[in-house]
Amino acid sequence: MICKACKKRMTDIRVDFDYKHGDISKKAVNVPACQCPICSNVIVPDMVLERLKGFAVRERENVVDFANCQQQEEDDYIVLHMLGMM
Repeated sequence: MICKACKKRMTDIRVDFDYKHGDISKKAVNVPACQCPICSNVIVPDMVLERLKGFAVRERENVVDFANCQQQEEDDYIVLHMLGMM
């Protein structure tokens, strides 16, 4: 991803922030993002925010660990595939 302000290539990072969507309010951790090495601007891609929304709806705790939810989702897919359900 390219920084819109500096036109430099951004680096991949993980961020934590307070996530709010509608009546959902949770702490999001280990969320993939991009950061500009020049201006330090941080962007969380729209696709990541959409997945985070789904994880936040399903997660019962007040903390949504994106990396853990993503791993669980991948594990579930593998099991369903092995069972012939996908």
